[in-house]
Amino acid sequence: MASFSARDVLIAQLVKRDPARTEADIQADIYGLLTVGELNVGTDQAHMESPSADGTRRRIDVEVGQLAIEVKKDLRNQTVRADGESQLEGYIATRTEQSGAHYSGVLTDGVLWLLFNVGAEGRRLVAELDMTGKEPAVLVGWLEAVLSTQTQVKPTPAEIVRRLGANSPAHLVDVAAFRDLYQANAGNTEVSLKRELWAKLLRTAFGSAFEDDETLFINHTLLVLTAEIIAHAALGFDVSAKGGISAKQLSLGTEFSNAQIVGVVQADFFDWLLDVDGGEELIANVARRIAQFNWDHVEHDVLKLLYESVIDTRDRKALGEYYTPDWLAQAIVDANVDEPLVQRVADVACGSGTFLFHAIRRYLVAADEAGMSNGEAISGVTSHVTGMDVHPVAVTIARVTYLLAIGVERLTADDRGPLVVPVYLGDSLQWEQQADIFASEEQLTIATSGADLVEAGAALFHDDLVFPKSVLQDAANFDRLVNAMSEKASDTSNRTSKTVISPTLHQFGIPEQDTDVLVATYDTMRRLHADGRDSIWGYYVRNLVRPTWLSADDNKVDVLVGNPPWLRYGAMTGPMQTRFTAMLKARGLITGRAGATGRDLAPLFVVRATELYLRAGGRFAMIVPHGILTRQPHAEFRSGRWGSTILDLRVQFDRAWDLQHAATGFPNHAAVVVGNRGTTSKAMTAEVEAWSTKGAKSNVTWDEMLPRLTRDVTTVGVTSEEDAPVTFSIYRKRFRQGAVLAPRMLTFVEEGKSSPLGAGAGRVPVVSRKTNQDKPPWKSLPAISDVVEKTFVRPVHLGETTLPFRTTAPLKAVLPISPKTGKLLSSSEIAEHEGLSSWWVAAEELWNANKSANDPGSFLDRIDYIGQLSAQLPSASQRVVYTKAGNAITAARVDDADVIIDHKLYWAATNTVDEARYLVGILNSAAVLERVKPFMAVGLFGPRDIDKNVFRALIQPYDADNGSHVALAKTVAEAEATASEVDVSGAKTFQAARKLIKAELEQKALFPKIEALVLDVVPTVVP
Repeated sequence: MASFSARDVLIAQLVKRDPARTEADIQADIYGLLTVGELNVGTDQAHMESPSADGTRRRIDVEVGQLAIEVKKDLRNQTVRADGESQLEGYIATRTEQSGAHYSGVLTDGVLWLLFNVGAEGRRLVAELDMTGKEPAVLVGWLEAVLSTQTQVKPTPAEIVRRLGANSPAHLVDVAAFRDLYQANAGNTEVSLKRELWAKLLRTAFGSAFEDDETLFINHTLLVLTAEIIAHAALGFDVSAKGGISAKQLSLGTEFSNAQIVGVVQADFFDWLLDVDGGEELIANVARRIAQFNWDHVEHDVLKLLYESVIDTRDRKALGEYYTPDWLAQAIVDANVDEPLVQRVADVACGSGTFLFHAIRRYLVAADEAGMSNGEAISGVTSHVTGMDVHPVAVTIARVTYLLAIGVERLTADDRGPLVVPVYLGDSLQWEQQADIFASEEQLTIATSGADLVEAGAALFHDDLVFPKSVLQDAANFDRLVNAMSEKASDTSNRTSKTVISPTLHQFGIPEQDTDVLVATYDTMRRLHADGRDSIWGYYVRNLVRPTWLSADDNKVDVLVGNPPWLRYGAMTGPMQTRFTAMLKARGLITGRAGATGRDLAPLFVVRATELYLRAGGRFAMIVPHGILTRQPHAEFRSGRWGSTILDLRVQFDRAWDLQHAATGFPNHAAVVVGNRGTTSKAMTAEVEAWSTKGAKSNVTWDEMLPRLTRDVTTVGVTSEEDAPVTFSIYRKRFRQGAVLAPRMLTFVEEGKSSPLGAGAGRVPVVSRKTNQDKPPWKSLPAISDVVEKTFVRPVHLGETTLPFRTTAPLKAVLPISPKTGKLLSSSEIAEHEGLSSWWVAAEELWNANKSANDPGSFLDRIDYIGQLSAQLPSASQRVVYTKAGNAITAARVDDADVIIDHKLYWAATNTVDEARYLVGILNSAAVLERVKPFMAVGLFGPRDIDKNVFRALIQPYDADNGSHVALAKTVAEAEATASEVDVSGAKTFQAARKLIKAELEQKALFPKIEALVLDVVPTVVP
């Protein structure tokens, strides 16, 4: 191996772009870097001037493994670059055709390194590196990732992400190759079926937040394949080309089946690669990358970190995918599983398997202490720890995690018997129980046709798969039976289905009375296979049945742990919203005036999981959004009595864990709800155990977290409907939220470019106001530009234009408000105004093309959602506004009747200026903020949602005869005058502008004076 100085010399020569150096010089240095440096490429693997063997005299400058390198002197010359790309494309295509293996290529001049893939649509640049100003190690690392030639690399999370993560050249070129292969075979019946079923399950899990995106399917395919190959490598299999395990065997888990380990690697949605030409070569390429690591010792969370690297942060956020930190999962397991050898534990939203890992380890430690043999311990743990999730990638990762938790030493021991990994892909909530599964006393029918919960359209499939209830009693045996039936479904002989399958049924001990049913099911599977739609059904059946099996009385568990999905009502599909609302009502979780719109899936998941899977007396401990502890829509959940005329489910809550000051890594603050299923109920109280991990990071172990952890018993402010008559001010009914003028680019405008001839009398050129705060897809859409009548360009106040005791200049928005009547125009009335009509047609077109599929309304409906714009028209001359959310309440007076109020503000008209100033003083006060903080939803930066909680402070109606009221209004007038004189033009943000005004009011002692007056006029009430 060359010294680092020799390597550095070669790289220094490469990056100089010395005019005196030739392409041959650059080529020789690259060959030297590959063969005499630490890249571990032997001279038998790398070749210079390799003949292309395509009938021409062309030669590949450098060829190493399945990579062609084309060298040019200076790629800054676009003609040279284009010529090089064309040559490289030819070499890659030729080598791929000649070898049957997947080739990629690099075009370089020593400074610029361009990595290409070639597919049906030609070459595609997938990664590039510009070495200008970079250290030599950067190039070595980049080439290492491309070549995957190093061996015995320690598989730390950092190395896994560096070499296989989203930004690695290896991942980028693999994704490009997978995409090309998928696009070339998207019409294949098996391929399309697998993607459809994949999409169906993810819509069930994530509602409208999930988009059936080709890139996501490809990334999931690559992740699952990577996890499956890592499972082989971690258990000692040689997954390199020298190991003798074919790509098909790796993808189907043949070696696991041979070792009597079932349920780790199996036919699934992502083995579509086996159904198309070229797929096995791509699998072999991924295996080659996995083989560079030494998997003898691997951390159990490497796959979770790889997933988080590969799947874009925005996609994970949209789907609510935030995995539980290791320390918290262990804390929950340790606190709630006190008899691991006796208690059966399940996580029915298991994600990547973090809770399962700790439950397994807890069981095995107890087994060793009890003197159990290894074989007994493994058999015991698989019957005591079960996982389930509706996300297919998470389930694959969890299955590998399950094996890693057991450990290679135990799995390879002589006394380890047959093993079924009990982690299943299943709909834990049983959203589709009525649509897909029809259970009777004697049999269970899985419909492959019927209404799809997640779409309102027609069915994807036909025919039913029926199984006698008797075969479901033994979960492991059922898995093996379905596996065997699936394998034999490919029989294309003329023999009857009964002749083919009867020996298998006899082998599994199927009683005579159940044989005909299973023969008919097998016959359906054969016909599905003949239609090219079979290979997925065995996998689908085994997993779809699992929730029903686990919910049988004999199979219910003693402890439920986990982190259920956090999915807002607004993010659910229309059919899911309907089912969600029905489920809430059936379980008594909606009563009184409350509706479903302010709710989250997590508490229903806790209720449904307890109902279906937890035995009487069993215990649950699950992570939920922090608002579940305090917010009014969840009062029925906190009651502990869940039910209606068709269900009577009761739990006894223990003290919840408040995690708002703990390092969890979640996007919002969390809590842990804990309790037992019983015959009587015990409501959750406001008393919580507050956890604080000040200064700690979330990615640590429980042992590392313990020294930093403090736990104190305290209380949280809990809201409920019953509080309303007692604690709300009369002003609560007078304030309304402003109008939803979003997406902003369709209404908010800036002055556009004027024509040399002008816009015409009463008209103004405008263009969409676009900012980096715009959200997809609106952020990437082209701006609307038009000439609009001035009377339809209205001033708008938002949270960002509202400061303490004053406002800044309002923004401008195109709004169809009649200048004559002050009322909102109808669609037909809009059409009567040329400029407005032109703008509105463009806005409606963009809205219809990009709005949520769940929204049937027009854009005009959108801006007047529940009358929030109409209610402002015609506008009053005196109004008070305050901010909807934030760490503090900011209020001001608005005296311009033309101004429209945005939904980030609440507003109310007042009878007089003094009444408005009275309210502005109270709303800006710290005294009122402190009283309502306990009732505000908590964000990562503290209490955030003010809404109408502010009126829990008993603000009395303004009384002009009350000296204290008048004194407060007078002092606020002084504060307004002072605030108006503060120069905020230099403030870069509205938050900075607010600080400037507050500082000035403090300096002039106006804030303390207002605080004292507020304490005098607003009575102290302890809710």
